[in-house]
Amino acid sequence: MLKFFNKYYPIRNLVFFILESILIFFSIYSIILFFYNGSLPIHPYRLNIWIRISVVTIVLQIVLYYCSLYEFKYSFRIIDLLLRIIQAIGITCIILSAIYFLYPPAILEQGIFFGGIVLLLFFLVSWRILYIYLCQSGFWNEDIILIMDGELGLHIINEIKSNLDSGYNIKYIFLPSTIKFNKEVLYDLSFKEDQIYQEINRLCDIALENDINKIIFALEEKRGVSPISKLLECKTKGIAIVDGVTFYENLCGKVLVTKVVPSWLIFSEGFSRLKLKLLTKRVLDIIWSLFGLVVFSPMLILIAILVKLTSRGPVLFTQIRVGQWERPYKIYKFRTMREDAEKDGAKWAQKDDPRITPIGGFLRRFRLDETPQFFNVLKGDMSFVGPRPERPEFVKQLKSKIPYYGERHCLKPGITGWAQVNYPYGASEEDALKKLEYDLFYVKNMTILFDIYIILKTIKTVVTGQGAR
Repeated sequence: MLKFFNKYYPIRNLVFFILESILIFFSIYSIILFFYNGSLPIHPYRLNIWIRISVVTIVLQIVLYYCSLYEFKYSFRIIDLLLRIIQAIGITCIILSAIYFLYPPAILEQGIFFGGIVLLLFFLVSWRILYIYLCQSGFWNEDIILIMDGELGLHIINEIKSNLDSGYNIKYIFLPSTIKFNKEVLYDLSFKEDQIYQEINRLCDIALENDINKIIFALEEKRGVSPISKLLECKTKGIAIVDGVTFYENLCGKVLVTKVVPSWLIFSEGFSRLKLKLLTKRVLDIIWSLFGLVVFSPMLILIAILVKLTSRGPVLFTQIRVGQWERPYKIYKFRTMREDAEKDGAKWAQKDDPRITPIGGFLRRFRLDETPQFFNVLKGDMSFVGPRPERPEFVKQLKSKIPYYGERHCLKPGITGWAQVNYPYGASEEDALKKLEYDLFYVKNMTILFDIYIILKTIKTVVTGQGAR
């Protein structure tokens, strides 16, 4: 459990979420005490007051999540932050009104409800401004030393610099003297002369003098320049040495495919395929798919009617896709393109693709065209979570041009996946490479808890209609 949050959802973000739960809960509790002169009300026909406060807290935090107010990669302007929180509170009021209408015992008194909203607005904005300030000040950032010689190091620097909540601060950079690297690039990235060293012999001294406990080793050319003896000395003095590709993987939630060598994939952690884990994944796939078919059956019937009425051709679209171990299978989707969409051969869907039918654009935006794939999951061709299935023509093309593309097929393809919730629809070889970085991270680190996290992010993606084409 702890490993999951360290790797996919930083502990500090989890702590922020928990503390905000407490803040919301006690904001409402304080208003209740104010209205009732320091005592808690007892109503024989309503739920316990603690349960009613908990309902408000849970609903508000779910809405905050779906309004992207738990993402701190970029800072918000105060006015934008205020407007987004007002929007979230407004949506919360609508949802709570529906809950109170359907189940009156859960209701809070009107004065408490609106008084709590005013107090919450103040606390939520202040709380986030404080958190963003702490992120910008590097309050809980860990100082690290980066040994680099090229693009891998620059990728790491750019990720840390662009991410407000990365959790790291690059204190010093070591460039081996045998490497020709333009230091002006580092100056442009706001590094100063006294932060850049080329004398590797001072590595351990610099780390110990500045209480730095982690060194990132991001040399791409290791032959003849790798300071093994100096790294070993640092290691024996209690300083962690982390491979650059591994650090980037944990920092970004993706594998930098163009910088990975086969030995890294072989010897790094991951690719666990315990039978119990795979069995649990399969059982959950069946449960989720049956649940989806039962709950959404009225909507599936309505979509089928709309597809039939708005364009010529069959309701369902079937196509051969590449499954686990590159075995072909037939995928089911609601048809979103004209019947003759591929008369000139297989093509990736483009933005504003003229082949898409009137109802097809809506179905694609909210991923509703994917719902018949519940049947593929029940058959065992697919999983609920996994790499996106591609067509044989594209797989053959991409395998010949992108390293490790075939490795994504070691798991069943999924209706949703880590790449789908982190990267928009791919329509080129460059997009395929970017999505592979996320796919490899998933097949390497797949767990049931990770699947649940992806499903929660998928719901958010579907609700907001992000990344569709």
